[in-house]
Amino acid sequence: MTRTPAALALPSVGDVLGPGAARAERFALPVGMTGYALIEPGEALPAEQQDAVFNALVTVTTASFAADMKGYWAHRRQERYFEHLSEFAVVADERGQMVGWTGYQTFVADDFTNVYVDSTGMVGADQSRGVMRAVFQERIGRAALAGLVDSGPVFVSARSESPVFYKLMRAVVAPGGLFPQASAALPADVLACAQHLAECLGQTNILQPGSLVLRNAYAAILDELYGELPSCGEPELDWLFRSELGPLDAYLLVGRAGEGSRD
Repeated sequence: MTRTPAALALPSVGDVLGPGAARAERFALPVGMTGYALIEPGEALPAEQQDAVFNALVTVTTASFAADMKGYWAHRRQERYFEHLSEFAVVADERGQMVGWTGYQTFVADDFTNVYVDSTGMVGADQSRGVMRAVFQERIGRAALAGLVDSGPVFVSARSESPVFYKLMRAVVAPGGLFPQASAALPADVLACAQHLAECLGQTNILQPGSLVLRNAYAAILDELYGELPSCGEPELDWLFRSELGPLDAYLLVGRAGEGSRD
């Protein structure tokens, strides 16, 4: 994958969202940052504004992963990314520049609901400051999950090859309720959620039997996701990812929704 310059000119949230910025729900974040959340972004953002957001996502994602992400977002655009999202949120720094994003879809099965976190990132200079954890706690832990209290079992899930992202997911799942785990078997309900999610993503054929591993999950759009594989500093968790996943593989991370860690 083509490497990128260390510094990129980041777009302003006002330019990215345009009139949508006034309709977005604003929320305060650590270190002087601000979040902007758009419910049903496929309806909230007209086609021409979606063009601006996709262009911004290429820049911010490239800065986040230290790799050229044009192909990734071209593919997501063809998939009508915004039309599938229940919510899309961007993060602005104190200068109003877009430095992060996330979004989630909501999948409803016969006997559970799954909040699927679909693509997340922060530019390198602003990672590890607790900002995205606060976004997850506000927009998923508070807003999304609060609306599902009467929906029966609820899971929070994602597709990732990063142990750092795994740790982030702990912010919105029950303690000890996130899988896979290095020393615990997969519960039947977690595996059922993963199988349903793989079907929703059109990746049932690459979900390894009885596991949460998606083999060659990104092969259709990338030659590798990270310029350098991330480590989270927890040896067992780093091993879980490094020992099982290749450069284009991913886990389906599946957790039972709950009051996650606040640290």
